Amino acid sequence: MKKKIKLACEETNKDGVKKNKDVTDSNLKKLHSDVKALFSQRLLAFLIDVLIIIFVTNLITAFIPLNDTASKLYEEQNKILEDYVNGVSSMEVYVNQMIDIEYDISKHTVILSILSIIISLLYYVVYPCYNDGQTLGKKIMKIRIKKVNNNDLSMNDLLIRAMINNSIFLNILCIILILFLSKNMYLNITSIFSSIQYLVMIVSIIMIAFSKKAQGLHDKVAKTEVVMTNTVKEDVLCQIES
Repeated sequence: MKKKIKLACEETNKDGVKKNKDVTDSNLKKLHSDVKALFSQRLLAFLIDVLIIIFVTNLITAFIPLNDTASKLYEEQNKILEDYVNGVSSMEVYVNQMIDIEYDISKHTVILSILSIIISLLYYVVYPCYNDGQTLGKKIMKIRIKKVNNNDLSMNDLLIRAMINNSIFLNILCIILILFLSKNMYLNITSIFSSIQYLVMIVSIIMIAFSKKAQGLHDKVAKTEVVMTNTVKEDVLCQIES
């Protein structure tokens, strides 16, 4: 005898009256089979998370006073941008000046960079580890991260994903390099690694959008996947039943 399990599904009969619909355990397997998150859901969740990180980082760092050198560098950076907008300097001059000034700023704001990395680790690693694999962006979009083999999602898994997907490895590398390398070596090496980071991001986007398993490179390495939450899966199952 089939056991019937009631879900929050409704159907409309011939008289136009809505009633609850039962789902049998034969179809419950569809619910247990995790429904892959849509590409649009993952993209929107990613953008929401980026905006949250930017807001929180700016809010916290606003209370940290800059040294005089860093303050002057920021003023100089604004002046360079203003000259380019007003047509005083050419594109080539603008780019060269911005590269130089950004290097100097990075060298004098290492503490802020470290704080930014800490915030990212807390948000992308620690928080979802204790929140069913969800950041705030994923919670809003009703998706979550899980292990492919259904084992418990660990902090190491999330750390691997964040290092690759959220540029945390690149940011840590930049801090190390700027402390020990000359300006030219720093710019050359970080340029190479930045290009690799962009390539990884593009490849991951293509893999998520077009591959059957919808896993990016970060998912492949960490052996994770992003699926819909139980609430959404119930809705999907209701649509299948109707």
